Amino acid sequence: MYTVFFAAVLLQGLFVSSVQATLYVTQPRAASSCSGGKPCTVEWLDDGTAPFLSQIGPCSVGLYNGAHVLVQQIAPVDISAVHSLQFTPDPHAGPNSSN
Repeated sequence: MYTVFFAAVLLQGLFVSSVQATLYVTQPRAASSCSGGKPCTVEWLDDGTAPFLSQIGPCSVGLYNGAHVLVQQIAPVDISAVHSLQFTPDPHAGPNSSN
């Protein structure tokens, strides 16, 4: 199975262009990975400055490769209500990567 490395590319596009807050992915951590076909949990926090996650609402989420190309669309998530999501990476999304 393919291993998908997360550097924060998963939540790329989580905010619309007018939002200036910073989102920190806290899980998975750098140097950890998720495997295609197996559940993976992603968790995040804001940077403590406005706009806060509680003010943002529903966002589009996707799995992107190191070249920032969407390889898997993930169901939208309301980040004002939850700070994590679980999804199963598509084992056919691409080759193993550390990007």
